Amino acid sequence: MKIQDPPVDHLQSIINLYTQGLLQQALYESSQMLERFPNSIVLYNIAGASNAGLMQFDDAIDNYKQALKIKPDYAEAYYNMGIALKDKGDPEAAIDSYKQALKIKPDYAEAYNNMGIALKDKGDPEAAIDSYKQALKIKPDYAEAYNNMGNALTDKDDPVAAIDSYKQTLKIKPDYAEAYYNMGIALKDKGDPEAAIDSYKQALKIKPDYAEAYNNMGIALTDKDDPVAAIDSYKQALKIKPDYADAYINTCEAYEKSNKLAELSEVISRAKTALKEFPDDLLLYEALYYFRSNNYEHSEKLISLVNIDQLDLMRRPKFLQLKAKLNHYQKNYKSAFNSFAEMNHAVINSSDYKGKEAQVFFDELLHRVQQLKNIVETPYSQSLAEPSIDTPTFLIGFPRSGTTLLDTILRTHSKINVIEEKAMLLKAQLHFGNKLSIVDIENLTNGELANAKEIYFKELEKFVSTKSDGCIIDKLPLNIVDAPIIHKLFPTAKFILSLRHPLDSILSCWMQLFRLNPAMSNMVELDRIVDFYGEAMTVLELSEKRYSLNIHRIRYEDLVLDMKLEVSNLLKFLELGWENELEDYQKTALKRGIISTPSYSQVIEPIYKTASYRWEKYRKPLEKYFVKIEKWTTKFGYEL
Repeated sequence: MKIQDPPVDHLQSIINLYTQGLLQQALYESSQMLERFPNSIVLYNIAGASNAGLMQFDDAIDNYKQALKIKPDYAEAYYNMGIALKDKGDPEAAIDSYKQALKIKPDYAEAYNNMGIALKDKGDPEAAIDSYKQALKIKPDYAEAYNNMGNALTDKDDPVAAIDSYKQTLKIKPDYAEAYYNMGIALKDKGDPEAAIDSYKQALKIKPDYAEAYNNMGIALTDKDDPVAAIDSYKQALKIKPDYADAYINTCEAYEKSNKLAELSEVISRAKTALKEFPDDLLLYEALYYFRSNNYEHSEKLISLVNIDQLDLMRRPKFLQLKAKLNHYQKNYKSAFNSFAEMNHAVINSSDYKGKEAQVFFDELLHRVQQLKNIVETPYSQSLAEPSIDTPTFLIGFPRSGTTLLDTILRTHSKINVIEEKAMLLKAQLHFGNKLSIVDIENLTNGELANAKEIYFKELEKFVSTKSDGCIIDKLPLNIVDAPIIHKLFPTAKFILSLRHPLDSILSCWMQLFRLNPAMSNMVELDRIVDFYGEAMTVLELSEKRYSLNIHRIRYEDLVLDMKLEVSNLLKFLELGWENELEDYQKTALKRGIISTPSYSQVIEPIYKTASYRWEKYRKPLEKYFVKIEKWTTKFGYEL
């Protein structure tokens, strides 16, 4: 069939309409012109591109097929048809079309690049990467191919290689905002939120109206424990894109975590006005709002409307937790227990779950216990170190044992600085390289200890001046398992051990949605939490015997019954006096704004006793653990 295209000047006017975005007019003009030039492959190509731009994909595909009838070796028509097929949601057919283009034109780098995109959409990142590599062999300075390869490597869970690919992109095209944005995602996946934030900032310098970059920067800021800055970032995203559902959802999440109920309600109201459809994720946060406002009946009505299959995978455990809590408040404890079990099953199946790392952490704990048992009867020379005014006090205990309540009360005191869950001790330990055995810890030299202490205090100074007058309390409950190294670094250190009925601590851990790390990933199965509790307490018991640790015990149940008496006794241990402001500790909690533990909503309220002995409501499924727990209930003065 003989090709017959219109004169160039006639074509140019239609092309101009297309490039100006006047797609409907370009389609009309090209259709009219095809009546005069029915064998014009260029006109069919323009008509196809116009139809594709108007989301009329079937019509676009027909246009390209017409062009190919006229010119079967028209590689560009196969390429453009591939784009339309991909956009139509048929990546398999798109790949076939790109392959046809490449048979005709083997050096068609753009076809390899777009075939990579379709292969990625099809769920085959490995093949997509190979396709991008072919594009780069033909066109080594192809920035888009490097960027797309980075995306495929991210999908393949290889953030390090993805970051390298984005860096190559930016060498070729330094003003490529999308590459900075994508690199931010990979850096977050790599566990480096600080670098991710920097990458999003670079994207925003190039493209100030990049709402998605503001949104993802908010997520990275949340990972960095800076929720205030995260909320500001989400607000910027919504200024640019007022109908941005994900930004509304993330803002709701930040306000819900911080228990800022008025702000949560306001965001939900704005989302209802701005969005054409109200996502199930936002409906979940509305249900959470009413739950937090103690309107359980309305919360239950809303949660019944949520379709769990429509929720983001990462929010499904939160949905199941809310169902469980509603059942608990209705005293339907069997259903509550089952929903908590579903919640933890969803966590185990999530991408954030660190099962292998959890096992490594637990195995190291078992090994530590065995080492202490092996040497507990061997001679040990206590350090003759003098007490030092800069020696911190360590607030320890099993998670969910009341440490956040105690922390909030104590930080109300004018002479106490509480540093909540920071990595001073971890960074000091990393100085020693590989994890030390108990014998290695006991044999550390004064010089090695001095260097490690310097690292500890340097990290501590990020949060409080070590020269400030008063008592510094390092609060990190699971430092309980590091008692040997704490004692070696600070032989005169005092320990505050926060206790709660063992089954209440264990059950409460199982009912929480912790931020997952190797330690807290052990908190999703009751069997493991029970064993974890026993081993952690054994480390402390053996350490106390061997090192004569100076420990003050305070039980949560006693604290909520008589706060003044219990705190007064604790202050004597710390050589401090009672201050009347301690009785109004809720003001301190409110001033703190956001507490980075699941306990915020509890500590801002007056002391309540309903959390004491909650485990009894779930006695039947917990009975099988009584044998393992009995030693600790007896030791700490509790009953089963």
